[in-house]
Amino acid sequence: MKDLKLEVYEVTKGKYVDFFPQRLQTTSALIENVNKVSGDLKEAKEKIQNEVKNQLTLSKDVLTSLKGELENHKCVLVILERLVQIQDNLESSVSANRRQNYTEAASSLLKANLLLATPLEGFDDIQILQALQTECFVQKEKLIFEMTEKWKQLVTWNSNDANIQNKSRQVFQLELMSGENVLMELIGAMEVLGVLESTLKTFGNRLVSNLFKPCIVNSTATVKDSPCNVVIVTVNNEKNPVPPPPKQMYMNVMTIIQVLEDYFKNVTIQDGTNILSYIGRNVSQEILELIVKECLTPAIPHNSKDMSEFEANCIEPTRSFQGTLVNLKFILEDDNALEEFVKNIDVLFVNKKSQGILLRARELMKSELHNMVRVSDEYPLGELADKEAPSGRKSRKLELASSCQLSADTFKLPACQISVCTQQLMTLAYETLEEAISSSQDCAVQLFFAVRNMFELFCSVYPTAHQKALTLFPQMSAVFNNDCMYVSHHLSTIGHQFSKSLPQDVQATFVDMMPKIRRLGTDTMLQQLNSQKDIMMEYLQAAKGFVSVSEGSNFASTEKAVKQVLHQLQHLQKVWQEILPVNQYRRSIGTLLNTVVIEISDRVISLEDISASDASQLASLMSLIQKRAGPLMKSTNDDGDVNVTIELQRNVSKWLQFTEIVTVLNANLLEINDRWADGKGPLANELTASEVKQMIRALFQNTDRRSTILAKIR
Repeated sequence: MKDLKLEVYEVTKGKYVDFFPQRLQTTSALIENVNKVSGDLKEAKEKIQNEVKNQLTLSKDVLTSLKGELENHKCVLVILERLVQIQDNLESSVSANRRQNYTEAASSLLKANLLLATPLEGFDDIQILQALQTECFVQKEKLIFEMTEKWKQLVTWNSNDANIQNKSRQVFQLELMSGENVLMELIGAMEVLGVLESTLKTFGNRLVSNLFKPCIVNSTATVKDSPCNVVIVTVNNEKNPVPPPPKQMYMNVMTIIQVLEDYFKNVTIQDGTNILSYIGRNVSQEILELIVKECLTPAIPHNSKDMSEFEANCIEPTRSFQGTLVNLKFILEDDNALEEFVKNIDVLFVNKKSQGILLRARELMKSELHNMVRVSDEYPLGELADKEAPSGRKSRKLELASSCQLSADTFKLPACQISVCTQQLMTLAYETLEEAISSSQDCAVQLFFAVRNMFELFCSVYPTAHQKALTLFPQMSAVFNNDCMYVSHHLSTIGHQFSKSLPQDVQATFVDMMPKIRRLGTDTMLQQLNSQKDIMMEYLQAAKGFVSVSEGSNFASTEKAVKQVLHQLQHLQKVWQEILPVNQYRRSIGTLLNTVVIEISDRVISLEDISASDASQLASLMSLIQKRAGPLMKSTNDDGDVNVTIELQRNVSKWLQFTEIVTVLNANLLEINDRWADGKGPLANELTASEVKQMIRALFQNTDRRSTILAKIR
């Protein structure tokens, strides 16, 4: 081809550049050669199209097939290499497990798991891989089981009753077997397989329940340790165990922690954390909460005078214990549960004090009312309480009276009986306020409001707890009435007695609570009086309106009704005269007697016909009431002789009317006229003209004399 190109070039140049006629012949020959070559090229092209191209297509298919086979062989080789690696790791794990090289065994299993977990594209359903996965899982579970059993051999728990017959004591024992290398292997392998956390968490839970908790909540717990890493905790079985002193508790807890620290001191996990620290992360929070809730909080004293001893026996040991746990890395430096307790000890003390006060107050309010104590001006808190009370209480009252320029009788308390529980409640209030004035400002404020809350409870708990007794028994109603009066009496001055010693921002007064408490007592007493009125009205209904009382059956029923009423009044006198103040007793009995008197008077006045025998019987029954009414006005709390006539007229508003009716029943027309005295006599003061006329018409027959007397009465 190159020669032909050169020849064409030379011919073209000679023809068009260096034109020589003699070369024409040469040119013709060249044309023939070109045509020949062109024909050869055309023939070669056809041959290529028909033969060579078919052979090239066939060669390309063969090449592609060979390339695919090569790729398949490479994949098979990768799978085979993966299977060999997995098998090697499984065999290595089995071999290491036999040698108790648990860390190596766990690492080999982990590698095998990773190889099995790495996907192979296009070979997801290879059965041999599934079989290897099963084998790997079985070996892993077997290894975990063997490590767990080995752990149980190294860490042994025993719990049994020291006295099987009565189960009086419980013994918990932890024995830590020697074998540091095996222990390190176990810890490392468990961490690799991801079971270390659950194992140590279970171990920590047993530490808390079997060792730490008994030492924290039970004062009978004793802890013994030995050089062989054995801890034995023995406690007495009690339904309500008493927590130990904090100092003793800290010693017992530190004995247990020291044994653990000695055993695990050289054992760490991959990040360098000591096993004791790892255990502490799991259990320290629960242990500290138990210490604060079950031991330290109950140990807080109830009185300020015991706080100095508490600080020496609790606060300082608590700080030392906190520092030791931080140094051992059993707790983190920022875990300040114990430190917060120490800082807030004043608040916790006053909270506990306040809660204790309210609990004590609630117990007092729910106790029986039958136990009573006498109070008076000489013993305003009761004889027993005043003998034990500080002399400052009386001086504060005298100072208050003199500063206000009040009468000496202003703060006198009438003699009566109250329930012992209410006396103790008021004594508790005084003691709390006396402690408040010697406490810090915050404590004083909270103690003051604790006393206020006591009396808020009094208004709700007392009547609810004794509702049935207050309704059914007159004695209990009277006692509660006195209790409310007694409490109100002290509330009127107790705030002012302590106001100068309490913080200035506290409005130390209880006066606002007095009306509610007084109303509780008076309402209860009024309800009881209404109940007694209903009882007496029911008795008097048997008299059938006092009609024809001279007849046999009527007289018997009427006499019985009157005697039942008198008996009920005498019963109330027995249960009330020593309890209620004199004036209130007479008002209460007088109110009931007045109800009876009004009922009988109204019935007698309304009678249309009263025979002589009826008048005699009515006068007899009413005279019986007159005779028995006088002694009812007497009380064991009277200071001297009592003029019962005056007391009857003072406390029974219709007594004189009743007396005049009895007089009319026994009088003749002339005597009635004399007592009327033209509307100026005693009869006119108690009865109206129409009432007197009604009785005259009922008592006397219609005669000129009766008509004359009736005409004069107007």
